[in-house]
Amino acid sequence: MNEVVDFQSKKRQIAARKGFRSWVTRFSESFDEHTRFRDVSDRTLGTLIKGGEESTRPVYDLVMGFQGLGAGFKFHDLEAADKMEVMDIVIFLLDQFRFEAMRRLGWLEDDPILDMPVVEAIHEYPSRFVHDHHRTPKLSSHHPRYEEYTRAFENDRYAIVRKLIPEVIEIYERKTGGDPVR
Repeated sequence: MNEVVDFQSKKRQIAARKGFRSWVTRFSESFDEHTRFRDVSDRTLGTLIKGGEESTRPVYDLVMGFQGLGAGFKFHDLEAADKMEVMDIVIFLLDQFRFEAMRRLGWLEDDPILDMPVVEAIHEYPSRFVHDHHRTPKLSSHHPRYEEYTRAFENDRYAIVRKLIPEVIEIYERKTGGDPVR
């Protein structure tokens, strides 16, 4: 049984190396199968949370590389089902990176997903996160909109958190000095 576990671990390690290959060059940092959302530097996080083609390309590279589908620029060559799965995972990861940025600012309570390795989130997305993709971490009681948040229905709470995304992107642009993408 240990051989199967070791084989799976090695397989995930190789997949993570393929997925993070472009990140090492692009961000000049080290990433591996153990890299968690909270391990990503502010500089890298500042790039990933923006959205748009330039900042999401690394996330497409990560997901497609991890899944053995090639580089992110080949996304349009994928079969429709693969495109949908990759796109869903990319959107999910972008959310998690944005939630991590908000957590670092003290806006959100800690969330177990942010403590998991990024490649584990990719691997487990179809079985664990696909049906709960709208979910957000809880707003911190220290945030100015907390009272509004507590009075809102659950789905409205998710919207309140998501409405903070433009503000966190702006703060991170100032904090990290602009766009570090090469």
